Amino acid sequence: MSWLVSLLALGVLVLVHELGHFIVARRSGVRVTQFSIGFGPKLWSIKGPETEYLICLLPLGGYVKMAGDTPDQVTRQPWEFLAQPIGVRAKIVAAGPLVNYLSSVVLLWIVLVMGYPELRPVVGTLVDGMPAQLAGFKPGDRITGVNGEEVRTWEDVTKQVHRSPDRLLRIQVTRDGQPVQVPVIPKSKSITDPFGRAKIIGQIGVAPSGEIDIYKVPPLQAVRKTFERQREWAGQIGMSLWSLLTGRMSPKDSLTGPIGILHITSEAARNGLGPLLFLASLLSLSLAIFNIFPIPILDGGHLLWLALEKIRGRPVSFRVQERATQVSMALLLTMVVMICINDVDRLGWVPRFLDWIRPD
Repeated sequence: MSWLVSLLALGVLVLVHELGHFIVARRSGVRVTQFSIGFGPKLWSIKGPETEYLICLLPLGGYVKMAGDTPDQVTRQPWEFLAQPIGVRAKIVAAGPLVNYLSSVVLLWIVLVMGYPELRPVVGTLVDGMPAQLAGFKPGDRITGVNGEEVRTWEDVTKQVHRSPDRLLRIQVTRDGQPVQVPVIPKSKSITDPFGRAKIIGQIGVAPSGEIDIYKVPPLQAVRKTFERQREWAGQIGMSLWSLLTGRMSPKDSLTGPIGILHITSEAARNGLGPLLFLASLLSLSLAIFNIFPIPILDGGHLLWLALEKIRGRPVSFRVQERATQVSMALLLTMVVMICINDVDRLGWVPRFLDWIRPD
């Protein structure tokens, strides 16, 4: 059932993206001839007065086919895509990523208002010989502050400790109902972060108890927190892509394809509506950022052609655009296949399949 929910969730993200193109095109007076979720062979379709609506076999995206969107289909009618000014065409192209971004914002705001789980800052286990044990921490201690700054979650504690290697921290805890202050100096450790950067962090050798609190944010305060988290996510996505381009991160270890995304989404669905909406928000933002990349087959590539047309005073040759699109499509499909193979390997499905078909 969770796989069905994850497929539906991903389908909704694609639908929202294509609806952005569709609505802005229609409002701009451009006729839409086809609206498709997925690519490849047609599974289902229905014909409207102007538009054919389709669901296709390969759920790797979708498309909106507009009247007169290639030179060989232009009939000099005012409702054709290429008959529109550059600004109108740019609005239609940019609408998909923009709607994905707005969807990400709304979904995250809903999660913050309805409540989301966070680990309580309660000590679970201690590592022998590490600073926390030597300083006198005990299982069950609830951490309430670090150097006089209030902490609310285990993540708050972790951030404070990580950025304080070899520096004295005065940690306030509640033990058996009584306030206690425990001084501790985090031990420094060199690590490589998920973006391939070498860093030195502080560690005290303590793990959380696993207790969970549900935190709800008031609606107005959730607006500010939503945009703060969106900026943080966008920065992390940008850093990941830069690390991939510069070779600091391995594509095999860092990229996830459709299979991996479906698996992660199904796991989130098993944990309830909140985690599913949280992940959908992150995926929607990732989809928006990915689509503005200046790759010919993506929305960012179309915006690049339009920018060049504005600068040159005439469009780039359709043959050049078509060849660039074909090359980028081939490269993108090759990459998707390789990532899917890596997803299957990483999830350990091949050994399980072999065990399933092996006779007793």
